[in-house]
Amino acid sequence: MSDLLLSIRTFIRLCEKPSFTRVAAEMHASHTTIARRLDQVEAHFGTVLFHRTTRRLVPTPEADQLLVHARTLVDALEVAEQELRPVQGDVSGTVRIGVTTALGLYYLGLLSLLSDQHPGLRIDMAMTDWQRDLVQDRLDLALRVGPVGDDMLVVHRLGALPRMLVAHPDYVARHGLPTSADDLPGHRCIAYGYGDLPAKWTVDGRDQLISGPFRSDNSEAVHRAALAGLGIAMLPAVRVADDLEAGRLVRVLPASQIDPIDILAVHPALKRLPARARLVLDFLKANFPGDPPQR
Repeated sequence: MSDLLLSIRTFIRLCEKPSFTRVAAEMHASHTTIARRLDQVEAHFGTVLFHRTTRRLVPTPEADQLLVHARTLVDALEVAEQELRPVQGDVSGTVRIGVTTALGLYYLGLLSLLSDQHPGLRIDMAMTDWQRDLVQDRLDLALRVGPVGDDMLVVHRLGALPRMLVAHPDYVARHGLPTSADDLPGHRCIAYGYGDLPAKWTVDGRDQLISGPFRSDNSEAVHRAALAGLGIAMLPAVRVADDLEAGRLVRVLPASQIDPIDILAVHPALKRLPARARLVLDFLKANFPGDPPQR
């Protein structure tokens, strides 16, 4: 199978550069070896892939058809090799990554660990709570809140990110604490989102419509609104851990069940993932601030 794979790689290069001489020089092989590899591919698929003359190689329609499948096969194998083979040595270059605000700020506090080990590595972070287009924004990696239904993306599950309800002590002093999830519609709540549709939280398995004096499509704005005492907020645990420890925020309904959100890292399926991007992906996995993915 390895010989056939090498022959298929050779076939792809012949389609791209229809010249035995040029492909032989590129692959450091003889003219005869390149011709023999093409013979193997044609024999395996039982079809003529090139019309050969003394001066030219002309791909047949069958070659055009096979080329699509061959590229898909080789690209998939290269992605698998990159993901499974450990990254070794110093890594340099720029990695562009799209992250959510809360996780971006969390990982930002840890990037010195990566920078110290790889001083030539540069991180270009696009921080937003809305999805960025990987191709248009030239991103190597992006974080998504699952599930992802795009077959053109390779998905890596980082884990489940816990969330909790919090409020400022001043808010609690003025308005008290809810005793159950059913009390939330009667409280001032800080909605995460944008638009005219009613906001809702799912707490203890039931949807609760919530409202309040402030809404934002940015989790950091919601966080700051909670610190300002505007109301109760639902935020990732990693974003409010320091505030809870310092007493700037308090837990609301700590015994209630709030489902965590699945966080995924994605990259284009047919784009070769550079070693520097694989290194950053491994860093994101190793330092994820929540429960590991379910096996």
